Amino acid sequence: MTSPRGILAALLPLAAATTAAPPEAGRLRLAQTSLEVAVVADGFDAPFDLAGGPDGWLWCTELNGTVWRIDPATGERREVLRLPDVFHRKSHGLLSLAFHPDFPAAPWVFLHYVYQLPPQGKDEVVRSRLVRSRWDGARLGVPEVVFDGIPGRSYHNGSRLVVGPDRKLYLSTGDAGEVTTAQDPAVLSGKILRLELDGSVPPDNPRPGSPVWTRGHRNVQGLAFGRDGRLYASDHGAINDDEVNLIEPGRNYGWPDVEGFADRPGERAYAGPREITEPLRAWTPTIAVSGLAFYDHPAIPEWRGALLLANLKGRALRVLELAADGRAVARERIFLQEKLGRIRDVWVSPAGEVFLLTSNSDWHPRFQPWMYAGLPGGPDKIVRLRPAAPDAAAAEWTEDPEPLPLMTENWDVPPAPEHLRHGQDLYAIHCAACHRPDGLGAPGLIPPLAKTAWVTGEKNRLIQIALQGMSGRIDVNGASYDQEMPGFRHLQDDELAAILTFVRASFGNRASAVIPAEIAEERKGMR
Repeated sequence: MTSPRGILAALLPLAAATTAAPPEAGRLRLAQTSLEVAVVADGFDAPFDLAGGPDGWLWCTELNGTVWRIDPATGERREVLRLPDVFHRKSHGLLSLAFHPDFPAAPWVFLHYVYQLPPQGKDEVVRSRLVRSRWDGARLGVPEVVFDGIPGRSYHNGSRLVVGPDRKLYLSTGDAGEVTTAQDPAVLSGKILRLELDGSVPPDNPRPGSPVWTRGHRNVQGLAFGRDGRLYASDHGAINDDEVNLIEPGRNYGWPDVEGFADRPGERAYAGPREITEPLRAWTPTIAVSGLAFYDHPAIPEWRGALLLANLKGRALRVLELAADGRAVARERIFLQEKLGRIRDVWVSPAGEVFLLTSNSDWHPRFQPWMYAGLPGGPDKIVRLRPAAPDAAAAEWTEDPEPLPLMTENWDVPPAPEHLRHGQDLYAIHCAACHRPDGLGAPGLIPPLAKTAWVTGEKNRLIQIALQGMSGRIDVNGASYDQEMPGFRHLQDDELAAILTFVRASFGNRASAVIPAEIAEERKGMR
């Protein structure tokens, strides 16, 4: 193995920090068990992955390239590595980590991160790589490349990284904005990869010489092994059909031709002559599924044998109770909704404690009023759930009966006029997370909707974009953006018309309304 060019430079200075853990905030009451909900550590900057180390400490990555080590008993945290060549912008950078199964005899920590090559003209060239770094008891050493050259983008890079019971590395990759490559077995994006611990290809992979284990994924950010070696994955949908899948070798999970279940005419026609594996569960509108863990400990009997699923947009912990054979979701339960904000990852300790990692500082913090609400400290923190005696003095929470959508009363913006209110509410659910409640987008990332010709101009072109989505570079008001906008064809004609009418009449725009019949006309001929 060789060190990548650019990493050989001296690592950035390392620092140590001690943070007193904030006090317990409440109790989560289940049918039999009362769970203490407490903050272990806070003050993180856009953290992504959380794992328990073989040393008994928690380990956490931040998108900016930092690896932290945290004492779960005291909240003390130490910066043990800062990668200098991470390409960090909004939702990409340093992503997942995992430990060598023979740690500490083989004290290697695996890391997956996004980096940048010299541009080709005006186009950014983005890749991601898997490296390993040796732990010396105080810090991580200079990383060594294990596997390189995974196609990347400023969005959809995955990822999660786990070591399976077979002692293989499993790494999820996003489609990198090139949706058709998710179906191409020769391209590494939109896949789950299976590698030996040295980065070579196992001889029993589905395709000889290929690291591809499964294909047809959009942006998997959760991987977890359950009983009998079953592997589960959570996959971000575009605007519809988030998925949780049972992963089996060689299978095709459908993206982009099948989103969620094959339930639309075009999807059924595509899946008919092909073997497409449908999800165990899908969500529309999306809840932004992220980290995934399997709970198999007697400490919380109500959750034993269930998948624990972190939600970003859904701002909750979902517990998916599995059927006895592990091949179906028997029941879904929602907990801690809106108590922590966006939850990025979940990890279960050997003692049956559940640790959650929040992610409130990676997108549009100003328009996330829940950032500092709920538990003390913030905006991003590690929260521990563990059995405890009931406490009448603590705030008590229970299961949430149904999901709560993000609505306009959470924004620091005025409500729209009455005739546009329905469109504003739908915009809150489907559009505001990217384009912001005020329609200004994000500089260099998400184009604005305010006073732009592609919003106020030709209606049929705008409707086509709204139905089919778009990907790639777009120039708006003199600035270039390279992002994906998902299609909204799953919405009813009147719903999409209400959103577009609101957008065309708001944010300084003064354009005419869109009527449902115009949506229906543009929809003709679409698969």
